[in-house]
Amino acid sequence: MNTIDFLRANEHKSEEGFVSKAQYLQDNWPWLRYSYAIAIKVRRRMKDLGITQKELALQLGCTQQYISVLLGGKANMTLETMAKLEHSLSFDLIGHCLQEFSYSFPEDSVGYLNDSAVSGPIPDGVKTSDLVNGYKPRKKKGPKALK
Repeated sequence: MNTIDFLRANEHKSEEGFVSKAQYLQDNWPWLRYSYAIAIKVRRRMKDLGITQKELALQLGCTQQYISVLLGGKANMTLETMAKLEHSLSFDLIGHCLQEFSYSFPEDSVGYLNDSAVSGPIPDGVKTSDLVNGYKPRKKKGPKALK
């Protein structure tokens, strides 16, 4: 059996998989394009810092498999996830948007929100409530009791 015969014998007979994937991409492209861009930026930052997927997962408190999905550019991330990525990797994904809306930041936190002047994680002693005027962190609720 030559290569052509092998490929013909093993070809997928249905285009349904291709069509459904193409439809998914078309329907979800408005947010997927952002997810792809974020994935590229996170991958570059991880490479610069020498951080593995497993190490990042430990920092974010999630699984390595979830990090793999994020880095694949197909995760519909929450703002919380993006903020955790910014904090864990000490770089800016969306923080600069806050500056555009005239939120004020302490001098020592500006590098955290600007790729060109990364100064590292938020310094010890700086409260998150000090980073954005009017921000009031909510207390986390404990796990619900099983009935």
